[in-house]
Amino acid sequence: MKPRTQVSLKQIAAETNLSISTVSRVLRNKGEISEETRQKVLECAKKLNYRPNLLIQGIQTGRTGNIGIMVPPFDEHWSRVIEGIHDTLVEYDYAGIMLWDSCFGKILSQKEKEAFMLKQMHRLIDRRVDGVILWPRVSEVYGAHLDELESRNLPVVTIDHELDFSDSVITDERLGAELVAQHLYQLGHRRIAHLSGHQEWTWAKLRRRYFEEALSAYPDVTYILQVGSDFVEEIPPLIRQMLEKKPTAVFSFSDWAAFEIYKVAAEMGLRIPDDLSVVGYSDSNRFSQLIPPPLTTVRQKSRQIGIEAARILMERLSGKEKSAKRVRTVIDCELVIRKSTRAI
Repeated sequence: MKPRTQVSLKQIAAETNLSISTVSRVLRNKGEISEETRQKVLECAKKLNYRPNLLIQGIQTGRTGNIGIMVPPFDEHWSRVIEGIHDTLVEYDYAGIMLWDSCFGKILSQKEKEAFMLKQMHRLIDRRVDGVILWPRVSEVYGAHLDELESRNLPVVTIDHELDFSDSVITDERLGAELVAQHLYQLGHRRIAHLSGHQEWTWAKLRRRYFEEALSAYPDVTYILQVGSDFVEEIPPLIRQMLEKKPTAVFSFSDWAAFEIYKVAAEMGLRIPDDLSVVGYSDSNRFSQLIPPPLTTVRQKSRQIGIEAARILMERLSGKEKSAKRVRTVIDCELVIRKSTRAI
């Protein structure tokens, strides 16, 4: 294998009989340069297969052109969020460095998780990322290191979670909750349960709060709450506890948790939607349409969420968004009605 070699400005200067500073200005498109000189340098650079050294440019400018992304691709929803982030960063000529808050396939204790998340955070900081886009569980760790982030003046955008020091992009949880409550009530359901997400997360707290507020408009509804868990293996027993209270409909905090409801309901001899109507959240299309029966769910605009998160960060870095006030962008959603809900 041949040793790697990098073409330098000095080599291009020698080939063109120009000064290094002139070559540098041409390649950085800075200053007034004659068209003849510009073409001479560009043709030589192309012939020598020159690529700029962004590490050196980063030292010179204080910007690396890299963005830290801590958004795990758990399902189709999050993959689409990442797609929106990626495409927007490419549009602005930035590159994303993706690190997650855990290693898939490894079971870690809470203490190990916290240590691992902090290490991942430092991996990004040590690589001098210009900004960071975070998903909720990681945001909690960043919140514990606020002083370190502020001292570095590092712009941060969180998704589905709000922190005092970060901009944020969230789904309109009030709208989603109201759509679900109205749909189930109009179908005749009066014993309605909510399998809520872990209450440390902003989105889970808002989803629960707005659903409870929406149901409070219907005084004849009996509301059954079951708070979920951060651990997948703990979800089925919680679902069983909830279903033993005999709701006729359940609003699940996510599509994958709704599928767990399907499985536990089947074990208990309950048919969906004949005995139990189920509504999910996110609309991971292939998943929610293929499970039998297809899932009624709140559709989040996943790709747009990613686009907005990256756009806000780009505007912070470009100086277009100069306000010290945190930007909070709310993305609307819609209810997609399929065959997992029915009138009673």
